[in-house]
Amino acid sequence: MELLLDIGNSRSKARLHDVGLLTEIQLESITAEQWSSIHAVYCASVAADSRVLAIRQQIPSAIPFMQIRSEAQAFGVTNSYQQPHLLGVDRWLALVAAAELYPNTDLLIADAGTALTIDWLSSKGTHQGGWILAGQKLQQEAVLSKTAKVFSAELETEQLCPATDTATALYQGAIAALVGAIRQAWAMKPAQLIILTGGDALLLQKYLADLPIQLESQLIFQGLARYIQQN
Repeated sequence: MELLLDIGNSRSKARLHDVGLLTEIQLESITAEQWSSIHAVYCASVAADSRVLAIRQQIPSAIPFMQIRSEAQAFGVTNSYQQPHLLGVDRWLALVAAAELYPNTDLLIADAGTALTIDWLSSKGTHQGGWILAGQKLQQEAVLSKTAKVFSAELETEQLCPATDTATALYQGAIAALVGAIRQAWAMKPAQLIILTGGDALLLQKYLADLPIQLESQLIFQGLARYIQQN
């Protein structure tokens, strides 16, 4: 059994990997018996090194700890960056997992988390570049931090429409920006399938129902699992 860690900008997630099966778990809740069955830890992080170190200190030192980094080429996927290590490891793992799940398919991969990342992957496994923009909460926080009379609220609406109050206008504006970015990416360079992942994936899915969307909530962990197979 292996422990997989996805350390993001907003939060950290963990999964136990056992013979291909992924089980959600909280790092703090892992028992001594479970630790004794974990053979290795595979970590992907886009957070500060200090955060990785703090998490690593919670893991028994006898267990091998492998921090995965983006590569120029692996698992049939070719990185388009001239300096491959500068591609965020979350984006890299999403590409790796998507290529395995949907081989020989032109893909558009949208990861909606703290940031929204959009990446194109050709049917031959070539990364064709991508975009990064602020996620919906980050967009709202940016507006709130620079304005005195704009406020927010926890909202979720069934459709995008002109808002008649400030909180709804801010929320819907952020959602419209994300939906619009995905639609623009699709219009500019269509793919056979759009893979949607990340914390806001389910939220965005309903606004993109007319497009060929596939929700993959475990995409980063599936990419990490490829490295277990490699080792």
